[in-house]
Amino acid sequence: VVLGFFLRYRILNPVPDAYALWLVSVICEIWFALSWILDQFPKWLPINRETYLDRLSLRFEKEGEPSKLGSVDIYVSTVDPMKEPPIVTVNTVLSILSVDYPVEKVSCYVSDDGAAMLTFEALSETSDFARKWVPFCKKFTIEPRAPEMYFAQKIDYLKDKVQPSFVK
Repeated sequence: VVLGFFLRYRILNPVPDAYALWLVSVICEIWFALSWILDQFPKWLPINRETYLDRLSLRFEKEGEPSKLGSVDIYVSTVDPMKEPPIVTVNTVLSILSVDYPVEKVSCYVSDDGAAMLTFEALSETSDFARKWVPFCKKFTIEPRAPEMYFAQKIDYLKDKVQPSFVK
């Protein structure tokens, strides 16, 4: 409503001394008002979608047949190990590799635009660690799948497993 009054005033009161400048500014204001209104529509009526994983499994993964799920290629880009620590890239790659999807259908590519040796060595160690981490995540349904986030959780893993007399 306020926007309508503003645009009405701007259109009905042109500036005679600078008509071309006034016309350009009114066109731009109308354009920005329209784009703002279109930007507000998804916020007024958001769409919430839900994925039913059991239905996907029934449809695309049948017993005795190869999986019909599509292949997924994921690209991770990194530049400078000083601006983006390699541990962030490592956790991202490990999270991607341990996703709940058929192993033969997931590919992860890392693009290091800075060609840093530190990132290369970190990812080289990651490939060795991934051979242990990915099966561990899939076997025990670990969430979150990034090792840094998983081990940062405040969970008492020894709760009800250690006798109180043993720990002082």
